[in-house]
Amino acid sequence: MQQVTSLQEIETVINQNGEMVIGKNNKNNVIVMSMEEYRNNIFDNETVKKLLKSEEDIEKGRTRKATEVIKELRAKYGF
Repeated sequence: MQQVTSLQEIETVINQNGEMVIGKNNKNNVIVMSMEEYRNNIFDNETVKKLLKSEEDIEKGRTRKATEVIKELRAKYGF
């Protein structure tokens, strides 16, 4: 593991690797990452949550055929 001693070195490591783990006594206490990496992680987590919810909806029968929904939208909005 690379040791750093200044904020500039931290920034350099994050720019090179995308993220950095800060530890003390062989314990990982903090993970520092770039905003881009953070946004990607948030997006990935939200996407997984939505997919899991969708799968649950399918299993529990909380779905409708697209043709039915389109028919209702056409009737309601006239398109």
